[in-house]
Amino acid sequence: MCFCALSRRCESGLREQPLIGPLILRRLLCVFLLFLVILAPAACAGVVRVELDSGVFATLRDGRQLFMECRPPQGDALVPFFKRYLAKPEAASIYRRRTAVAVRYDQLNPATQRRILLALFPGDTVDADGWWHTVRYTGSDGQETLWTLCEWLTGKGTTYRTVMSHPSNHEVGPALTRGQRVLIPARLLMPVMKEFTRPPVQDTEAPPVDLGAVTQELTYGEDRHGPYALYRLKKGEALYTAAVVRFTNIRDNDAIMKACATIQRRSGIKDVRDMEPGDKVLIPLDMLADRFLPESNARRQAYDETIREARRLRGERVGTKDLAGVVVVLDPGHGGRDQGCSNGSHKLYEDELNYDVACRIKKILETKTSATVYMTLVDPSLGYKAVDRRAFVHDTDEELLTTPRYSNQDAKISANLRWFLANSIYASETARGADPRKIVFTSIHTDAIYNPRLRGAMVYIPGAKHRKDSKRYTGSPYSRYREARENPYQRPTSSQCRRSEALSRNLAEDIIEALGRRRIRRHLEGPSIRSEIRRNGGAYVPAVLRNTVIPTKVLVEMANMTNATDRKRLADPEWRQTFAEAYVDALRAYYGS
Repeated sequence: MCFCALSRRCESGLREQPLIGPLILRRLLCVFLLFLVILAPAACAGVVRVELDSGVFATLRDGRQLFMECRPPQGDALVPFFKRYLAKPEAASIYRRRTAVAVRYDQLNPATQRRILLALFPGDTVDADGWWHTVRYTGSDGQETLWTLCEWLTGKGTTYRTVMSHPSNHEVGPALTRGQRVLIPARLLMPVMKEFTRPPVQDTEAPPVDLGAVTQELTYGEDRHGPYALYRLKKGEALYTAAVVRFTNIRDNDAIMKACATIQRRSGIKDVRDMEPGDKVLIPLDMLADRFLPESNARRQAYDETIREARRLRGERVGTKDLAGVVVVLDPGHGGRDQGCSNGSHKLYEDELNYDVACRIKKILETKTSATVYMTLVDPSLGYKAVDRRAFVHDTDEELLTTPRYSNQDAKISANLRWFLANSIYASETARGADPRKIVFTSIHTDAIYNPRLRGAMVYIPGAKHRKDSKRYTGSPYSRYREARENPYQRPTSSQCRRSEALSRNLAEDIIEALGRRRIRRHLEGPSIRSEIRRNGGAYVPAVLRNTVIPTKVLVEMANMTNATDRKRLADPEWRQTFAEAYVDALRAYYGS
């Protein structure tokens, strides 16, 4: 019999029915059950446990059933113990002489129910709009459903239809998928569920974090679990932003939450919502971004070498008047069937926003500078005209400007054709005598970070160490495109990769500085310039940066669509124009114009 079946069979007897059999056998069975239920990790899929108090666990089974599991004290301590957790404290007597019990969610008091939910779903937050839930458990972990979520938070599963009809939940169905964000509106919540969770302090007008100063506050050590970096929390800081977002390049919310759990265990933190200034946070060394590692670490030394190379190349910068001779390849991300991230209730679609800003940059460069501009994409219904819309209609007619054109039916094929196209442009321009140092590639995107409190622009550059094992893309479906046939991928040398990373970092720094001067928010919670994306235990750079041979190249994430303020900015055509102007300012600074 598997553990889950044993647990289900035994818990009913522990809660409601008198145990039968000899006293010794009964006690042995309970001790064995206690070992399985509390001390051992889950022995089969679909069971998740998080410690609430010493010896008290929040348990989720199959994504749908919630329990509090514990080992009850004996004697006079029994009733006071259960008084803290039960909706009906007088029911405590039924647990007398039990070695281990599993108490159903509906038998717990509201405060304990809330604690259980926040313990099992640490990414959940509560604000004036309501309870924001991030779906964590699907597949082999069980299946969360909107019905059970509504039961837990509103007291009635039948409220799921009202929840689905809310504008923020336009993509939510009864069966939920991992990573989805679901809003349970405040008016539907049970009273105890309406209390706001404590957010990290976030001043929207604050200057960027001085990461150099923060790095000096890290100390390094080693214990039986391996090497670590120690950071002490400051007032108002939270584990999510202060440790993981700041010190790692982990991007996806699921991966960030896993990293938070690892750091929480490593640091001996029982409740991440009850942390105080000065609390120690131990971050495993292999989680850290390169810049935060000890100076003796090989990855840190490679990072420092890239920084020195970037500074050296600043001194060799090619100046040009009014961007004369500069070639700019603009790549509006997504398009066609691939809309990227979206917010249907506000009618915002990433591909439309990316394209609008790229068109604005193109117009400024062609009317106010001497630069030459190429676009990788065109919207035949719009041409290259920017639109003063606050809401968009998502169309699918965008085409990549390959020969023949590609209608963006497949996102992966589209991503690869973009760098084939960029490489073709680079080859033709250098053949005509263009200086390679004056050719720039920029891919424009809009972010969708699951944590809605994170804001601001980030710039990605091609980390040299992630370009060594790039794949070759030949044959079908690429062979029908002239750019793929004429400009197959050429693997760069290690020195070329380091030089490209350094050149790209210099442009990225100018972009971040230009955005700041235009009062456009930059990502403050961690590095606003990143040379890798970490996801699912691995690290990489996007294909358009990894495989494009243009030495100077960046991918710009303009803002976070899941953040209400950033969303408002993205919808504002004046803000989009200002962003475009800031990008041109950055090019002028980069080329001393």
